[in-house]
Amino acid sequence: MRKRRSPAIAVVAVALLVGAAAALRAQAGIGQVEDAGIVPRGLLRLRTAGSWTRYDLRFASSGFAALGAPYTADSLGATQLPALAAAQSLVRTAAGSPFTLSLGQSHFDAIAREEHVPFVLEYGLTNRLALAVVVPWIRKRVSGLLALDSLGANMGPNPRRQSTTASQTNGLVQTEFAAAALLLQNRLSSCTTSPAGAGCPALLARQAEAQQLIQSSQSFATTVGLLYGTSTGTGEAFVPRTQSAAQAAIAARVADFNAKYQDLLVSTANFLLSIPVGAVGAAGSADVEDYVTRDLGRDSIAPQQLFGIGDVELGFKYLAIDHSIHGDMGAIRLALASSVRLPTGTRQAPVGVADLRIGDGGIGFDARAILEVRRGRLGLIGASTITLVGTGPASAAGDTHRFAIDLAPEWHVSAPLAIHGAYSLRNADVTGSTRLVGGGVSFTTVNSYRAGARPLPMEMRYTHLEATRGDPGAPKFTRDQLEVRIYYQPGGR
Repeated sequence: MRKRRSPAIAVVAVALLVGAAAALRAQAGIGQVEDAGIVPRGLLRLRTAGSWTRYDLRFASSGFAALGAPYTADSLGATQLPALAAAQSLVRTAAGSPFTLSLGQSHFDAIAREEHVPFVLEYGLTNRLALAVVVPWIRKRVSGLLALDSLGANMGPNPRRQSTTASQTNGLVQTEFAAAALLLQNRLSSCTTSPAGAGCPALLARQAEAQQLIQSSQSFATTVGLLYGTSTGTGEAFVPRTQSAAQAAIAARVADFNAKYQDLLVSTANFLLSIPVGAVGAAGSADVEDYVTRDLGRDSIAPQQLFGIGDVELGFKYLAIDHSIHGDMGAIRLALASSVRLPTGTRQAPVGVADLRIGDGGIGFDARAILEVRRGRLGLIGASTITLVGTGPASAAGDTHRFAIDLAPEWHVSAPLAIHGAYSLRNADVTGSTRLVGGGVSFTTVNSYRAGARPLPMEMRYTHLEATRGDPGAPKFTRDQLEVRIYYQPGGR
């Protein structure tokens, strides 16, 4: 009877796994797959799985894109740094002509590295049920080098931010425009009161033109003040270079406004003499770095890192099926597991070319089904996982759910030694999907352990993984994992 039930049990177990896997892909955890084994009753198991990940590419719609692509361009401008669109628009308005901002040719070499070391403490309540606590230590790093060539640069660092003289000159521009507008406005008021006064008939005949000049000149002065700064305002980080066409156009408009005031006020005196101070030279990589961190409040594009404790997990694992097939010829095991993730890891890390956050920001939940099948020397471990990602009120937008299916075919060279392959499909609603392929080797003495025996069992598992396919923007990474499991019997000798 028992033998006749074996295929039925296998079919039910596989249906459970595959049925879930049809909709599930993997979460963003570090492990490729876990087996269905349970810590024997009365034993403690300390498990740690060091994971080393590195990448300098991302998947793109066709091929790959360098990690530093956001800051690499023939013409670094508003396309790469959208916040520069404000300065670009101000220059267009001030110059009265089309303008495309460029800080020059840029190239950014970047590489990201991540180290995950989860410490997992498990205790076997029975031979089928174990409890677990997971405390992950995480470090994320980005190393980068930005090279900026002045070729084609029409903007440079705003001298107003460093030079007192530039601040005074820009302040004088505002003063002169305000004084000229006030003088013309007072002259109009005087002529309205005394239309027969000297020069009044001619000025009153051009009253609409005069009012238009006052409005347009003040609008120009406001635009210039926002761009270059004033005696009190800092202006934009970058302004037109002194010898650029845009700077020449802005100077020409100042001269044109001056000529119009002279004409309407019938004077040879110069009312507008000061020109806003342009950039002496092109921007360097340090200037762009300063702009990204100071003005934008974003992460540095220089080397940086974040490390600490990630989201702590509390969970259990239950061995639902543990069935031998034809004696020692094979076996089927099915384990069900679940855990709650506490928001102990920070999610407030800045995000730029790589995500440095080490937590989800809220309470999360995951559920797993792990199937292990062995026939002779061949075996297969499969796991499907669904994770609901917690969010907090201060956390940045991110995944709300993740799915996974992991497969690891094995060939047992001997009782303790096995060689395994690795295949994973992972998906999340925001960060997208990734396919992983790899393999490794494992060593275990658990299968030969008997209760009360010495020494206690131990396990090791090494896996190398490569991300071979992913949605646009997903990291093209390589990962090495080394998992060690050490057993301890409380009260044992």
